[in-house]
Amino acid sequence: MADRREFLVGCGALVGTAIAAVARAQARTLRVVLDWKYEGEHAMFTIPHTDGTYRRLGLDVVLDRGSGSGDTVAKVASGAYDIGFADTYAMVRFNAANPGRRLISVAMVQDASAVGVVALRSSGIEKPADFANKKIYAPAADSGRLLFPVFASLNGIDPTSIEWNTVSPDLRDTMLARGTADAVTSNIVTTALNLRAMNVPDTRIATFFYGHYGIPLYGSSIVTTPAFAHDNPDAITNFVRGLVHGLNGMVDDLDGAVASLRTFDSLLSDDIERRRMILSLKAMLITPDVLANGFSTVDVARLTKTLRQVAPVFGIEAPAAADVYTDRYLPPPDERRIHPFTPPATP
Repeated sequence: MADRREFLVGCGALVGTAIAAVARAQARTLRVVLDWKYEGEHAMFTIPHTDGTYRRLGLDVVLDRGSGSGDTVAKVASGAYDIGFADTYAMVRFNAANPGRRLISVAMVQDASAVGVVALRSSGIEKPADFANKKIYAPAADSGRLLFPVFASLNGIDPTSIEWNTVSPDLRDTMLARGTADAVTSNIVTTALNLRAMNVPDTRIATFFYGHYGIPLYGSSIVTTPAFAHDNPDAITNFVRGLVHGLNGMVDDLDGAVASLRTFDSLLSDDIERRRMILSLKAMLITPDVLANGFSTVDVARLTKTLRQVAPVFGIEAPAAADVYTDRYLPPPDERRIHPFTPPATP
């Protein structure tokens, strides 16, 4: 009898293993590239990976870090990746330059953009007018640099008074920390926490989110080719379900989110990424619109306005909002509800 029980248990284990193997075999592989190296907000991508949510949704997600939004959109357009996480307006610029390889945004992740300028107060910069005759460092193709003329025109800054210095992304924040630069254009969330990691106190810097100064930009979104979206609608919808789960996971458990993120980069600082996560949630991810209407509910009028603002800077015709973003692949609204976020008293 004992031998029979052991035999049945063994058979059960084999069947369970076989079922798991079939499930793995049936999972849809999805190649995903981020916009940059792993940072706080990317926990919404890693949580559904580490807790098995992607797998339960029938996805085998292969997640890689990125090297900038421009590089991400090019890699997705080439077919090297199925989908990417990239600045929406970087995608718009790419589409204008590559009409035969156009991409489409299928989920707006950042309801507000973090693009803007970070300045040193010691350089005398407290308000937009103070940028006159200052040294600003940025990569040549940085979104903040490209959009600075719009910020300048809306806020009474003479753009010809700026001394621009081109620098690589890896050196930009170091130049600001050293005081070589008066300011940098960048993703403010990234730069602010990089400066903290270099022991620059928050009181020494002033931040200017373009969204607070007349340019209500959306941020980064999930981009793919129209052909891939058409052929794989369920995979995209389930991936977005995973992101909603990941974002709510960040809101509910910051420490758990940091732990998930560190499985992809063990060298990350728990303190810095936790703070970066909090700033990302406050500044980009959990806005009143998101709380009221759910993840990726895009205001077409707002998107249209921003496309008209950036088009002259890019030297292109403003595309129609429908050519930039579609909600066709989103889960139902009741599956896109996001939990309210209350920042902890002690970051």
